[in-house]
Amino acid sequence: MANPRNRVLITVDNWRPDFVDAYAGVPLTPSLAGLADRTLRFDNAYTDGPWTSPGLVSMFTGLTAFEHGIHHAWSRPAAGTDALVTRLRAQGVRCPNLCYLNAVGNYANLGYDPRASPPYPQDSADDTLPVAVAETPEPFFLWFHYKWLHLPYRASDAARARLGVTEAPPHLERTVGRGFVVKRHEHVGVFDPSRDADVVRRMYAAGVLDLDAWLGRVFDALAARGLWDRTSVVITADHGEELLEHGFVGHASTAEHAALWEELIRIPLLVLDPRVTVARRDPRRIQGRELFAGLQDLGSLLTPRPETGAIFTFHGARRGYCTPREEETHHVRGISDGRWKLVEERFGAVRRFLYDLREDPGEERPVDDPAKTAAWRSRLDTLARPL
Repeated sequence: MANPRNRVLITVDNWRPDFVDAYAGVPLTPSLAGLADRTLRFDNAYTDGPWTSPGLVSMFTGLTAFEHGIHHAWSRPAAGTDALVTRLRAQGVRCPNLCYLNAVGNYANLGYDPRASPPYPQDSADDTLPVAVAETPEPFFLWFHYKWLHLPYRASDAARARLGVTEAPPHLERTVGRGFVVKRHEHVGVFDPSRDADVVRRMYAAGVLDLDAWLGRVFDALAARGLWDRTSVVITADHGEELLEHGFVGHASTAEHAALWEELIRIPLLVLDPRVTVARRDPRRIQGRELFAGLQDLGSLLTPRPETGAIFTFHGARRGYCTPREEETHHVRGISDGRWKLVEERFGAVRRFLYDLREDPGEERPVDDPAKTAAWRSRLDTLARPL
């Protein structure tokens, strides 16, 4: 085949780019730091939606969330979808099924046999990636979804000790320390950002320490087989996470309340490749769906390109994966060029918010400009195919 390189794609559930390096003076990713001289890091990467399936399906199809239509638990990609795994297999690349998500209807018709999916993982020891690295014939594409940064923020005792949260306040242990879902409408008044934000972020950051320890085991498996010179590793996330910046925690499916704050749609994107010989940062805006092409032509990810002022669209069902049928028409959608950002909520009533991210990066002061809001709404209607 023309491009025999191995590819490893690691998607991390709800990882944020500002929790890649350090928090509270504690380095979070020493394993990644040890490979900095072969790493290209994108500083302005975005997902296509604020919960898992829209973001991941965009990566595997190259389609926006509006185009592939994966908005609810009952959504399925169309039969015959042009999918990354199908293309790679046609080139002779081996693509074993390592991810429990492939048994879910949201991931149908993307090239994996749902019957071959591993069972839902019970803990971080249910780890199929190092074994696949050791045993899969080359060339291969290995996708693994790391779910242990997700709520509840229950990191190992050693990681929590490093972040100084061996014992968190009882109301935090009871909620973000135990709940896979922490519903916003059931927890009004429980969290006080001025009191709780640092502790919540330390609990979350401890999970990044555990993530890095796991990444170290993957990297060791690649080294043990002598694969680094012919393998590219892409590490990213399905979406981000709110950590009390706007009064709550989690994301669309865990809070059962979708939003498009920057902390929810910005994601890390790192490419580890032997053709990168010095640590590089790329400031250009890039969206998850661009990995569909990038994972086929790895050189396109590595080649510097000028910033183009790319316009991205975003979509989230009202309660993410947990959205009930009776709220099928409730959604939040958005559009942004990196400076201007329009968010439109349709949770029964319609509300629109325009933000100037240059002047208001924390999205605290919506701009009162009807003409500019109307212009961005028109763009959104054109690009997003209104639902």
